[in-house]
Amino acid sequence: MASQYYAVLTDAGAALEARALATGKGVILTHIAIGDANLSAVTPDPAVTRLVHEVHRRPIDSRSRDKTDPKITLLHATIPADVGGWWIYELGVIGHLEGESAEVLYAYANHGCYYKVLPQDGQTITHELTIPIIQSTDADLTIELPDAGYVTRGDFLGLEARVESLHVISRATWTLSAAVAANGNLGLPTGITYEVGAKSVRLFYLGLLLAPGKQYNEVGSTGKSSNSIQLIFDADKGDEFQIIVKK
Repeated sequence: MASQYYAVLTDAGAALEARALATGKGVILTHIAIGDANLSAVTPDPAVTRLVHEVHRRPIDSRSRDKTDPKITLLHATIPADVGGWWIYELGVIGHLEGESAEVLYAYANHGCYYKVLPQDGQTITHELTIPIIQSTDADLTIELPDAGYVTRGDFLGLEARVESLHVISRATWTLSAAVAANGNLGLPTGITYEVGAKSVRLFYLGLLLAPGKQYNEVGSTGKSSNSIQLIFDADKGDEFQIIVKK
C-alpha cells in the first residue's frame, strides 16, 4: 500500500539537475522549508514552485541513503524545542545551482497534520524532519551544512535514546479495535497508567507526536492515576498509537 505522505521532485528541481549536468556544476541543497498550507492537506505536485504558506526554514542537518533503495536520498533536519507555534502540513527542499544564488523549490512533500509546540509548562519537544527524494539525473548533489548547526541527527538520536532509557516508566504501541470519535476517550493498554497533571505523557498517532491541550487532554483529577486519554480528533479503527510515560 502506497504511503499517503511522500515527496516529489519538482519540475524546477528536474530543470535544475539538467542545467547542472549541462554546465558540469553541482546542485546545492540548503534548507527544508516548512509550511502550514493554510491548514489544509496538500497533494505533492511537480508543478509546484513554492509552498502554499511557508512558516519556517531549517538548514539541512545531514543526508543518508535509503537502506532498501540506494537511489533514494534522505534529507534530515531537526526543529529545536524553542522553535514552533505553528502547524506542519507541507515541506519543501530549497536548492540552487553551484555558483549561483537564485533559489528554486527542488522537491515538495506533504506532512501529516502536526502542531509544533513551543516550550511551555516545562515541556520541550524537538521534531525531526526527513524527506526522501529521487533524482531524475546523475547530477552531483551537495548539501550545504550550517557552520554552527544544531545537533547532528546521529548525535540527537543517540542522546535521545540514552535520556529516554533513564526516564521511561512504561511504553506501549497498539492499534484501535474500534474507532474513537473526537472528544471521546482513548483507553490505554492494560498496565499503562499515568499521573494526571504530571506532564509525564508522550502520545504518538501514526508515528507523529501529539500536542497536549490541542490534540488530546488528560482524563481525571490532578494527582490521580488515569488509564485513558481524551482525543480531540477522530481516530479510525486500525489506527496506531504509541504512549510513553516518564518519571
